[in-house]
Amino acid sequence: AANPVYGKIPVLLLPDGRAICESAVIVQYIEDVARESGGAEAGSLLLPDDPYERAMHRFWTAFIDDKFWPALDAVSLAPTPGARAQAAEDTRAALSLLEVAFKDRSNGRAFFSGGDVAPGLLDLALGCFLPALRACERLHGLSLIDASATPLLD
Repeated sequence: AANPVYGKIPVLLLPDGRAICESAVIVQYIEDVARESGGAEAGSLLLPDDPYERAMHRFWTAFIDDKFWPALDAVSLAPTPGARAQAAEDTRAALSLLEVAFKDRSNGRAFFSGGDVAPGLLDLALGCFLPALRACERLHGLSLIDASATPLLD
């Protein structure tokens, strides 16, 4: 099945025939069901318990999908060297904002979720794009993420 709005997948079909569309929304739905059913152990959920922190993680997850990924994708799709340079700069700007978010959310720990053991939704959202980011850097001879500009994300 395809998303009725965008015509894309993934779509999670529920037993009653309803559909949930888009990866991040599907993951959040599963999180909500696990919370409501009591089927998740403490600390094993993808979003923080605090409502404000949950909102911030959702905000930054949307930022990754709506701003970071399109900027990174534009690097490879750029029709000219000038357009590629601009897309690379846009990608670096998005990563700089994510660096600040990581500093604010991680509490000096390994993950956005503020822990050292298990990644959360935001960690997974950014982490799934890292192979594409590194491939883009190699393919185009760029440095998009490095220890001098984004030391916490490097």
